[in-house]
Formats: sequence, structure tokens, C-alpha cells
Amino acid sequence: MDKKFDGLIDNAIEKFTMIGGEIQGILVCDKNGLPLANKDVSISPGPIALLAQFAESLSGRRTTICLEHNEAQVLIQPTDKTVVAVYTKQAT
Repeated sequence: MDKKFDGLIDNAIEKFTMIGGEIQGILVCDKNGLPLANKDVSISPGPIALLAQFAESLSGRRTTICLEHNEAQVLIQPTDKTVVAVYTKQAT
């Protein structure tokens, strides 16, 4: 299964690069925060899964979350069984 995730992560990085995005890392975890795959991300996936769960409880549906800082951006997208977080450099 790791090879499947690695292929999907590499594909996502390639697509972001094609549109001018610069990915710093990608994290894939299950709904409970158990890490399934990651590339260049060293933080615990637990808070990512919890944030996705909070956003879903507030809106009543799955919601894409965007956290921004001066230098970086994190896009968090829950799916049926997983939560995907994409770390990118902030667009200028």
C-alpha cells in the first residue's frame, strides 16, 4: 500500500509543480490521525485529523481548510477514509 500512496503523492507534487506551486510536503493520515504516508513532513498527523473533524462538525459537511502564514500555507482536505494535508510555500 505504501507504493500506492507514494505514487499518489508524487503525482500530486507533479501537478502542483505544473501550475507553478511549490510543495514543501504532503501528509496522509486516517480519520483518527494514524499516519499512512508522508513526504517531507515531520509533524504529528493527529492535530491535522482533529482540525478536519472540527471543521466538518462546524459546517456539517466535509470542508477544505486553508491555514496561511507569511511564508507557508497548509491545505487540509478530508476524504471518506483519509485526511490529506499539502504544505506549500506562500504565493507571492
